[in-house]
Amino acid sequence: MKKIRITALFMALLMLTLCFVSCANTPDEGAGEGSTKPTETQGPNDPAATTLPEETTYPVDENGYELDRLPELNYNDEEFLLFTWSNQVKWEWNEDGETTGDKVHDAIYNRQVRTEERLGIKIVISKQTGDWNNRNSFITTVEANVAAGNQDAFDLVGQYTPAAPIGAMKNLYLDLSELQYLDWERPWWPKDIQESCHINNNVYFITGDITGTLVRNIHSLICNLDLANNYQLPNLYDLVDNKEWTFAKFAELTLGTVQGINPDGSPAYSFTITDNVHYDSLFYGADFRFVEHNPDGQLVMSEELESDRLETWYQTCRSLLFDNADVELLGANGTNGFASGNVLFHGGTIADVQNYLQEVNFDFAVLPYPLYDDNQEEYRTITSYWVSMFSIPANANDPAMSAAVLECLSSYGYRYLTPTLYQEAFQYRYLDTLENARMFDLLHNTLVFDPGRLFADQLSCFSAFRQAAQTSYTSWSTYYATKERQWDTSLTKIISTLG
Repeated sequence: MKKIRITALFMALLMLTLCFVSCANTPDEGAGEGSTKPTETQGPNDPAATTLPEETTYPVDENGYELDRLPELNYNDEEFLLFTWSNQVKWEWNEDGETTGDKVHDAIYNRQVRTEERLGIKIVISKQTGDWNNRNSFITTVEANVAAGNQDAFDLVGQYTPAAPIGAMKNLYLDLSELQYLDWERPWWPKDIQESCHINNNVYFITGDITGTLVRNIHSLICNLDLANNYQLPNLYDLVDNKEWTFAKFAELTLGTVQGINPDGSPAYSFTITDNVHYDSLFYGADFRFVEHNPDGQLVMSEELESDRLETWYQTCRSLLFDNADVELLGANGTNGFASGNVLFHGGTIADVQNYLQEVNFDFAVLPYPLYDDNQEEYRTITSYWVSMFSIPANANDPAMSAAVLECLSSYGYRYLTPTLYQEAFQYRYLDTLENARMFDLLHNTLVFDPGRLFADQLSCFSAFRQAAQTSYTSWSTYYATKERQWDTSLTKIISTLG
């Protein structure tokens, strides 16, 4: 990759320093780890709450990061049994009990050790493969553990995203909104997941800064800026900043821009997608959802599913994906193709930046997926399913202790793990411009979580746009008519089970 410009790096560091200074209040004396100020004032446990306490202020650490409000707790070196999926341990837990000098590895270690020392626990990790093909067997293990009662009970479960609703529907997990110590107002809990994923104010799984998988699996568009300059495209960062980065603009810049064959005879594309999961990002980027809450707070299928707005967008999007030779799908020329320098736009994840783009010899931009049109107020960003969701089992020996550990790990994750992963591993090492740092902030701050996508097995609408787009359905309304009754019935069952 081109060497980082010293000026850009200095400006990025300066901007962050100024930001921290401007937002940091003077920390309360003694606030922070083990602090008892305040000890009794807990934030509301209602994740659907829409108002904050009046004049609420929080102490911050020396870097301007908010501190948690956990009281002094000491569990006298009690073993804390964590059951997690082995596929993502590398980005979440330290098993070797030592630092290595790798910043991400050491941040994971420090978050874990600080939590153990502060709460007087010893985290014991048990793991099992739990990805898509193994999600049911993973939950079967949790189910057997819950059935066995308190003996060797798991205190916390970290799981692949679609596994969490399976466990919830089997009544294996406690309602997190009823537990002490979990403070939903704090920045380590994504705002949208609090608002979107409660069922009659009950919450059975949650994610946030407790896990590095959240940052790594953010979906984004990546653009080869050298090609963009060669084809005299407008400044893409300006388009994003001015809310002109719309689906129509993206289609305009994509179609017909790249001529299809490079001078060396290799194929060139305007737009590639690693796999069809990234169709979802186009859908959510345009501010559509499958499931939402009505004014009474009840889960319902989105009214937008029957709207002319969605029908119009569907026709345009389907045409972009399937009627153009310069759009290549399903990974045949995916991330590795983008790394070759022959692709203008690529749909992938932030992990692609880390895994494939460290040594490329061209500049690239990380961008949100486009808005529906310039009337849409905010960009919308999703993650892949490879994000860990956390639940407290119904047989946990001390649910309050489990909640305290979950809150503490998340607090330290927000202050130490996410900044390390986000700033050191990505922003300054791979995303070497201030503009990309800003775009990364935008992606992180616009994450959305749709129950319709999270309850993958129960609703079967998580891949609906993919299925419709790849079939002979030229009309979304025709496809929706074949699914409406099934989705309504499935959502009713979810509500009756968990509400």
